[in-house]
Parts: sequence; structure tokens; C-alpha cells
Amino acid sequence: MKRSIAALGSLFLFLGACSSSVPGEELSSDGSRDPGESTAPIPEGLEAFYEQEVTWEACEESGTINSECTEITVPLDYDDPDGERIEISVLKANATGEAQGSLFVNPGGPGSSGKDVAESATFYFNDPIIENYDIIGFDPRGVGDSAPVDCMPDDELGLVLDASYPDTDEGSAESLEDTKEIVQSCVDTSGDLLEHVSTIDAARDMDVMRAALGENKLDYFGFSYGTHLGGQYAELFPDNVGRMVLDGAVDPAISSLDSSYFQAVGFEKALTAYVEYCLEDGDCPLEGDTADEAKEFLQEQIEDSLENPLPTMIDDRSVTPGIYYTGIATTLYAEESWPYLTEALSMAIERGDGSLLLSFNDLMIGRDTMSGEFMDNSLEARWAINCIDYPAGVDEEAVAENDARLHEDAPTFAPYFEGGDVFCNEWPHTADEVPGPFLAEGSSEIIVIGTVGDPATPYEAAVSLAEQLDNGILLTWEGEGHVAYGTAGSCIDDAVDNYFVDGTIPEDGLICPAN
Repeated sequence: MKRSIAALGSLFLFLGACSSSVPGEELSSDGSRDPGESTAPIPEGLEAFYEQEVTWEACEESGTINSECTEITVPLDYDDPDGERIEISVLKANATGEAQGSLFVNPGGPGSSGKDVAESATFYFNDPIIENYDIIGFDPRGVGDSAPVDCMPDDELGLVLDASYPDTDEGSAESLEDTKEIVQSCVDTSGDLLEHVSTIDAARDMDVMRAALGENKLDYFGFSYGTHLGGQYAELFPDNVGRMVLDGAVDPAISSLDSSYFQAVGFEKALTAYVEYCLEDGDCPLEGDTADEAKEFLQEQIEDSLENPLPTMIDDRSVTPGIYYTGIATTLYAEESWPYLTEALSMAIERGDGSLLLSFNDLMIGRDTMSGEFMDNSLEARWAINCIDYPAGVDEEAVAENDARLHEDAPTFAPYFEGGDVFCNEWPHTADEVPGPFLAEGSSEIIVIGTVGDPATPYEAAVSLAEQLDNGILLTWEGEGHVAYGTAGSCIDDAVDNYFVDGTIPEDGLICPAN
């Protein structure tokens, strides 16, 4: 079977002892810093943006009484700062104590809203951070309320996302035709914006925001794709890096083809861990005495859904392979979600009901299952940002070699990832080379966190990024799931909290056991 368009859009992606405070910072006796007017150098020609005044106002739709909102103006094209301008939408969750500075945050995606993270700061961060920092969440350009990318109406987008195609010449041709339709619609609707939504552009926006908020250094916490954004910032502005944590790292030095391979292997490993748990639990819908046998049974179920789609609670929507895969992958992001995957598979296999798998698929792509409407533009933004960040046009021999190793090392997820990046090959704007490596020469220490059982950003990527960075510090959590902070327990959380609050640098190579 071939991947559906949904598959193309959903996953591409993709305490130790302390030593000293971050070098180059002016700290008070308790390790905190006093925010003030930025004195960092301003790139020539961008003075009007860096020196703009920021006025905070009550957020119109925020349910958090401790938040304020603003918009910060940036050039659409940094090579033409006198040309068109766009607004970056920002939400600040004020520190519950005396703020020592601003902490910029990004939850990943790409395409996810940082404003949502700031608004829910008490959910994402521990008390030491929210007491000592104003949490600055922003929608990167192309995302949410910041010059959003748009492609097509929800009903049309939903139809092509729900499609799956047989592994035939006719199926491949139909899939390619639908892909071209989406891409052309994005071009027709979003126009010149598509050329200016790269991670490089977003990183330059962050430096404008840093200066506009009066910060000499950028303190930053990035999760998943947010590690790519943070790493890119550090590469562009190493002297402006303050305290930076990158959790669930993306490796910027490998191709999109290699990235998809490692991600497929990561999901396969996570699925194996889930299946072992499921079989041990004793109430598992998967048939087989071993994990390999149970996975083979699951593969048969997924493949069968192409000819025999699973009905759902939504009359005109059914579960075919693309939705089946995405529904499974969504629940592999956190070990706590494994019981929900068991329930979804039980419904699908024992009762022929794909409703829960459909809900998990829609959760991944930001779609309301009942109405069919998309709650945000995260999927369209993800396409635009991923495609412009990486080179397209991978040669057929490389794709064939990658498909072979996918089927060898990730047999369950291979059909989901094989075939190369057909979508971005049709995109009008792509990069000339891979983003990395990110060296950030001369920056302060940057904390990189990797989770051994991370399916979405495999652990090897964190190791690689920490090695690339001039001052990378690697922390390892031996657990399961995507990203560690807030899940791994005190070993990781205390190291991160202490680093942000008083500049305590954790031991490089710190290993935290699974809970």
C-alpha cells in the first residue's frame, strides 16, 4: 500500500553535579538577572524593527488572567526590510513572582502555537520557572495568528487527507495528482508568504522579539521541532544565546530522507515496546505469542483496511491505512497513552469500529472529528515550513535504498514512510542544503535532552546535536515517549529548573533512569 496524503503531512518531520553559571552573564548574588534595555548589536538596516516599542494589552480570547498580548512587527523578507511587513502574535504569561527575564518557548510541530504553551504555562512548566520568568509564547510566522499559511477550505482539505491509495501505478498517479492539487492550492492562496516561512526567518524574528522586549540574551525552551528553531537561532546569533534548553532534539545535519528513516525506526521501537506491554497486560486485541507475531497481525489489519475500511461514528468517514497509521502513531508519543491505543485497537479489531483511531488521527492534524473543521492551520504550516527548510528532489536510487532499509528496520511503519518526500518535491520553495550542522560557536552552554524511547525525535538526534554544538550539554532520560521535561521526574526537571533559575549547568552526559 502507499502512504496517504495524511501520512505525508502528519509525521514529517518529523542531577548531576553542577559546575558554574552561564559565562558572559551579569548575575546577582542569587544567580538571577535583571532585565533591561537590550544593548546587543543590531543588524544593519533593521533598526526600526529592533527598536520598536512594545505595548502589552489584555488578550481578547485568553482564559488566563495572568496573561497579556501584543504584536511585534517584522519584515516579510529580511533581504528587503523596507518592503512588506507582517505581525508576529505574542502572548506573555507574567511571572507569578518577581521576573528575572523573559523565557521564549516553542512546542514543536512545526506549525504549533507557542501562545498556547504560554497560556497554559502552569501545565508545561514547574513552579521555579513560572515564578521567575515571564513566559513568552508566540506563533511563528506562517502559524496561527502570525501571517498564517492557508491552502484550501476545510471540506476540500479533509477529503484529500482521508484518502488512501493502492500500491499500483494507478494509485501512485492518483496520489501524485492529489498532492499537486494541494500544493497548487497553497500557492494560489498564500502566494509570496510561502517563500518566507523558513526556520531561518522565524529565528531572525526571535532576535527582533528579544531586542524589542529589552533582553540582551535570549532565554529559550524548545521542544521537538522547537529544538530546530532554537538551534537555528544559536547558529545565527551565538553571542545572543542566554539559557537554552532543547528537549526532544531534531538533527539538523541529516537529510529529510534520513530523518524519515530514523523516525520510522523510532516509531517501530515504540510500537514494539507498546506491544510487549499489551501482551503482558493480558487483555490485548493483538494475536500472537511474541511481539513480532503481534506486530505482523497488526500489519495485516492495517493493510486490510484499504479494501475494507473501518466504519466510524462519522457516517462519511472511515479508517483506511493512512488514518490507521496516524491514529497509532499519535498514541505512541507518551507511555501514558498506551491504554488508549489498546482501547482503539480493541474497537477496531474486535468490533470493526474505527472511531477512536479516527479521533487520534484528527488530534494529530488539528481537526475536530465531529464537525470535520480544522481547529488551526498547523498542518498547512507544517507542510510549508518543512518543505522550505530542506532540499527536495531526492534521486530515485536513494529513495529505493531508503525504502529497502525501512522494510528491514521498521516493517510496520515502512509503508507509511516509503517513497521519499513526494509532497515537498512538488513544493515551489525548497532549501539548497540541509539546515545543519549547528555549531553556535562561542555561545553559552546549551542543554540538549534526549529520551532513549522517543519515537518522534529518536535519541540519536539528541546525541548528534549535542556533539555539533560548540557548547552542547547532553542529558539522557532512559524512558519512553516524546520529550522528557515534565515526564521524566526530578532528575531531568531539577536540572532544567536550576539551570534556568540560577544558571547552574548540569553535568554533561547526565543519565536519568526511567521512572
